This record gives sequence, C-alpha cells and structure tokens, in this order.
Amino acid sequence: MAVVAMCVTVAAHERKEVAGLDVVFGAEPEPALTGEIQFLRWRFLAKDKTPFGDIEEMNATVKRNGKTFGPFKGRMMMREPGLVATQHIFTAAGEYEATLTFKKKGDATVHSVTFPFKIADRKTLEIP
Repeated sequence: MAVVAMCVTVAAHERKEVAGLDVVFGAEPEPALTGEIQFLRWRFLAKDKTPFGDIEEMNATVKRNGKTFGPFKGRMMMREPGLVATQHIFTAAGEYEATLTFKKKGDATVHSVTFPFKIADRKTLEIP
C-alpha cells in the first residue's frame, strides 16, 4: 500500500529546470478531483535547493482539449517562500496542462514552464 502511494506522489509532482531554477509542480489536495477546490502549486528552488521567492508577474493558464483557460494570477504563499499557487474548481475529469509565466525580480525576461496533470472524477470515490 505504501509503495502505491509513493508512486502516485512521484507522478503527481514533476520537476523541471527553467531560468536556472528547479520548479516542482503539483495539484493539491491529492488526488485532484472534479468539484473540489484545487490548488495548482509551483515550488521554486535555487541550485542549492533553498526556496527562491524573488519572482514576480506570475500568471497561469490551464489547457484542456486544445482550449486555454485563464490567465489566472499566481500568488506567492506568504508562509512558504518560493511557493506560487493558483486556485480552481475543475468540472471535467481528464488530462490538463498548466503553464506558468513569471519574471525573476530585476530581470525583464519572461520565463514559462509547462506541466501536464490529471483531474479525476470525484464520483469514483463517492460512496452512496
């Protein structure tokens, strides 16, 4: 049972490098379900693995079946340096893609990072 949960966590939190930073993405709470408030979260880490919070102008878009939704303003979480979040309620299960654009403070370059994610149907967990 613990092995299965660990595999789900690894698949749900992907990591990419952009603008010299490690960016870890995930939807919370897990599992990501329709009809529930979901946070899409991007954690920014410097090369030494410390949180990197010197970013600004964070905007996210969400894409499903070729249709783009947004932009949604990203918020830096006050108590968690380096963590940017957007809040959503998804009404359809399926494959999605989240793109976050941002600038490093003091740099005019706009960077972007895209991650795929899945939303499951809440009904698969409901018990009558």
